[in-house]
Amino acid sequence: MRRALRAALLFVGSAALCVLDPRTPTAAAQELSFQSPRLTREKMESALSAAAKWRFIYGTREPAAEHVLRERALLVARRLFGGDSSWVLADRDAELGTLSGASVLLVGGPKENSWSQRLVGALPVRFGAASFEWQGTAYARRDEAITLVRPNPLASDRFLILMAGNSIEAMSRRGGFFFGEDDWRITRGGDLVRSGSFAQDPKSPWRYDAARDHDCDAERERFVAGLLRTTADGLSVRAPAGVDVASVHTRAVRVMAECDRIGLQAPAGAAPLSLTVYASLEQKGEMTRDTRPEHGGVEGGHVALPAGRTQPDLWTIAAGRLRQVGAGASRFTEPASIWLAGRFEGETLPTSIARLHRAGLLPSAAEAASNRGAWRSPLRVLPARAVLVRAIWESASAASRRGALLSLTRREPPGTLDSLCAVAGVRASDVTHRYAAIAAAIAERGAEALAVSSPRPWTTADRFQRGVCLAHFVRMQEGYVSRSAASELVALRERGADWVSLTPFGYLRSLQSPEIASSSMGGPDEETDESIVECAGRARALGMRVWLKPHLWSRGWIGELAFTDRDWERFFEHYREFLLHWAILADRERIDGLFVGHELVSSTRLHGAKWRALIGDVRRVYRGTLTYGANWDEVGHIDFWDALDLVSVSFYSPIAEQPTRDVRTLRKGVHKALTALREVSVRTQRPVLLSEVGYAPTAAAAMKPWSEGEGAIDLETQRACYEALISGIESDTWIAGVFWWKWFTSPGVGGSTDGSFTPKGKPAEAEMTRALRAWDGRPVRAARSP
Repeated sequence: MRRALRAALLFVGSAALCVLDPRTPTAAAQELSFQSPRLTREKMESALSAAAKWRFIYGTREPAAEHVLRERALLVARRLFGGDSSWVLADRDAELGTLSGASVLLVGGPKENSWSQRLVGALPVRFGAASFEWQGTAYARRDEAITLVRPNPLASDRFLILMAGNSIEAMSRRGGFFFGEDDWRITRGGDLVRSGSFAQDPKSPWRYDAARDHDCDAERERFVAGLLRTTADGLSVRAPAGVDVASVHTRAVRVMAECDRIGLQAPAGAAPLSLTVYASLEQKGEMTRDTRPEHGGVEGGHVALPAGRTQPDLWTIAAGRLRQVGAGASRFTEPASIWLAGRFEGETLPTSIARLHRAGLLPSAAEAASNRGAWRSPLRVLPARAVLVRAIWESASAASRRGALLSLTRREPPGTLDSLCAVAGVRASDVTHRYAAIAAAIAERGAEALAVSSPRPWTTADRFQRGVCLAHFVRMQEGYVSRSAASELVALRERGADWVSLTPFGYLRSLQSPEIASSSMGGPDEETDESIVECAGRARALGMRVWLKPHLWSRGWIGELAFTDRDWERFFEHYREFLLHWAILADRERIDGLFVGHELVSSTRLHGAKWRALIGDVRRVYRGTLTYGANWDEVGHIDFWDALDLVSVSFYSPIAEQPTRDVRTLRKGVHKALTALREVSVRTQRPVLLSEVGYAPTAAAAMKPWSEGEGAIDLETQRACYEALISGIESDTWIAGVFWWKWFTSPGVGGSTDGSFTPKGKPAEAEMTRALRAWDGRPVRAARSP
């Protein structure tokens, strides 16, 4: 249940304006008979099924908030129940019998939602006129919100979720509200400030325990108080005990010296620049809610090294110097700082430019200047803008260079090259010429480093890929960037896996909307660039190889995109930018393989030529192994396998026509499904990668392998399907590898009461482990005609 809640609440955001009703909660509560919690959360979850009743009750008492609350409730209902909005009700239409017979989501606090007002007396949260109180602490800021999970006080074997906040602004925020082990989350401006879980003693379940209360504000205060500070050479560095800052200090001094060299000296009497160094990206995220390797502001820079990197870029030091000489916030402040630091995303700026220049992906000067609204990959735009800043600097006279630089960075400048150059006092034609010359020169300098840093493509000589799809748990502390993910990688390696796939996402509002929002920019709880870098680095340190497998997600199956001709063009424009972003990152990080797409059935059937063009674009920037993840019923229709290195399939082919646990019957189904795949291998002369193979623990698993959560948990059917698949491919050397779907980065997902695909903690795990170990050294070659 908590995974379903987490997935739904990712799209819901915070709820409502919370001001005390004229009747007190206590008075309203006297009208109802409340039940005390009697079951632990585990027992409540195990008793739920996909058919369990839920009601989504939004408040109507505050007219200004009603529409937003209703939309939030509809989003949850659609996410959990595939578009069924019949369970979404206004508070005025919800009867007592409705709430006492279901699990309930209350969207809105006491002022907006009459049911929140009536039930809040049974909950451990109190509301004031413009605030709420949690366990003795008042939260009165307008942007603060709370989401709370408890047993339904009207039916203690069902759940109640209350979502409330201090303003319409808090109510309007999305993201950040999802549950792992948490029973409450308090946010400020969308950022987590407090979370925790109730003690679940069977004799006294749902009891508050201060030891399980994670107060981020207090932890940050303790962290800052324990930092060690050293100040020298115009720089103040803070770091926790045990973090070596000597090399960071040396590198920072070099960046400041470069600023001095070109005439950007610190003003007399300026305070030292400040830099805080963290032990890991996760620690940086916990303390700042920003997991990027670097970020900065008026308070100074913040730096942490991703796994596998040995030195920081320290563009934040250059940004600090720019602020000292008068720069502010603009889209050119970071690029100017990258130029001055000479590094970008873990490599030299010349290496980054060389990669883009070689692939024909470096934006023109005019494109780099533009501030057009559509999302563009920062891996293309930021290096290009760094070159543009340098071109404008060099195009200005020596006496006016500082002023030209500040015109770009003091405040947000105009959005075209001509207007930008006019503000900087230089000619656009000079800048265009200089930009091209600088890009070519520094690309030549970076070419040598680029040549030795390429990923190593997989070949059949590397043998069978023993893989697992490692799924990001949508929460920073349990996602790809976390210590939790590192532990799960070790667990998979011990079980015999030598490959993992990592999956970032692109989001479409609907199957008719071509715009794509990338998880790359989604914030610390999502599959960001740095979380992929961190997890891939940790996997590589364990001797594992990595596939990067971007997915698109929308409400409804992504294979059923339905666009007009014009919107198909727009879709491919957006998808090209999305895919090239991950191709650039994969090449830079030496990730072994990249999927150019995943289960985009309607697209591949209609637009094969566009896919060939996309593959060509990717090949120019990425030098590892390429494939496309075809759906099980799509794989035979793909006409561009010859442009790729491997055939790849999400192997969710039905292997039975009715529920069965009989392994012999299931094995026959596996053989039948593999026959068509073997023909594809023969025709393409490429081995076939089973890039997703999984069965949920349900009786229908063999009939509908793509489905989970339908019916009661059936662990033996899941195990039998695993055994049948493993024995069914035993002699098929044309199969390049198997990736089991799926294993989460959170240690809390799995077990006998878990209804998801994961085999963890279930009998299927032993089957998976046996197979992964037995497949060590298994040969691979493309199938041949009989």
